[in-house]
Amino acid sequence: MIFSVSKSPHSRGTSTLGCLIFLILAVILVYGSLKFGSAIWTYFEVKYKIQEALNWAVAGGTKSDIEIAQKVIANVAETGVELKPRNISIKHTTDDLIIAVSWQQYIDFPYFSFPLNFKVTLTGEKRWLKGPLILK
Repeated sequence: MIFSVSKSPHSRGTSTLGCLIFLILAVILVYGSLKFGSAIWTYFEVKYKIQEALNWAVAGGTKSDIEIAQKVIANVAETGVELKPRNISIKHTTDDLIIAVSWQQYIDFPYFSFPLNFKVTLTGEKRWLKGPLILK
């Protein structure tokens, strides 16, 4: 004996097709979220590494722009993102050091790649002439 959930004999299979479409859309949404989520995670890792380089740059003695750029490139390379010197902008004001970094990351899907452009700008107060940082 075969049991039918629907009451109309002409609507057989519609709920199965609807469920299948829903499951396919859910899988696509989860897959895309994981891909974009990993790119956002990388963004925050890179931002943290740039902050480390900025803290190093504003502490201690005066550092050249080339030294700062090399430190940023080395720190960010630990996250798997490769930067070129042209991706880094270093600006000095009287009291602050500003580091701006931009890069592009591709999110690979089965039939195409989606480019995402990221930019991080961080500012740190120069402590070169102010002496060491004293915590109380």
